[in-house]
This record gives sequence, C-alpha cells and structure tokens, in this order.
Amino acid sequence: MIWLYRLQQRLSITRQEGLAILTLAVLFLLGLTVRHLQNQQVPPVAADSLVAKPPTDTTGASSATSGPPPPSAEHPINVNTASSEALEALPGIGPALSERIVTYRSTQRPFQRVAELRRVGGIGPETLATLRPMVQVAPPDSVAE
Repeated sequence: MIWLYRLQQRLSITRQEGLAILTLAVLFLLGLTVRHLQNQQVPPVAADSLVAKPPTDTTGASSATSGPPPPSAEHPINVNTASSEALEALPGIGPALSERIVTYRSTQRPFQRVAELRRVGGIGPETLATLRPMVQVAPPDSVAE
C-alpha cells in the first residue's frame, strides 16, 4: 500500500479519494474480464437447429423407412386426417405445432385449403411455403382407409 500513499502525495488527493480511484480501477478491470469471458463462450444455438428432425435408429437410417414414406411432394399427407406424430415428420413442425394443428381442425373445422394452415398460430408465410408441396387437404369423410 506504499504505492497508494505515494500516488496520493503526487496527485495531492486524500486517502478516501485514493481508495475511490482504486475501487474504480478494480471495477473497470473486472468489467473487462467479464467481457472477455463472455466472448469466449460458445455462441447460442441457431433457431433453425431447433426444428424437429425425424427420429433415427441405431444404424443411422430413418425409422420412417419401415413404415409409411416420409411426407414429400410425391407422398403428401392429408392435414385433416394425419396424426400428431405424422405432422411432426414435416419440416418445421414440432410437437407443439402439430398439436395446435390437430386442435384447430377438431375445434374449428377441417381445413378446406392448404392456405388455411396460416390460421394456426406459429405457421407463417415461410413455413407455409415449405409445407405446401408436402401436404394436401381432403375432407376427412372422403379419405378411403
């Protein structure tokens, strides 16, 4: 602390002023250290990596290959009859959004057009554009099982 006493004499400051300067210097260095540590952290996860992906088995092959084919332009699914699990196979549709689709069609009415999917909370124009080639709309009673 002898250096603090010498600094006080050279700057003509009181002991309290010297301690205040020392406190501010320590806080400044602490702030720099915190900023450096924040820059060293792993960046946050990208939002598009949170989209549900089809489950895979231990061999790495998609489990959908043993059952019905995954939804695509060649094999679209009917949003009026598809189960929540089948809807989750669509890109950008997770468990919560698939439940909202099922709830909407059961509480409101079956979908008449694919564009009506926009009425479901969480489906915007980009998601609809992605889903449009992979889904179809047919009345539930006209689907032959």
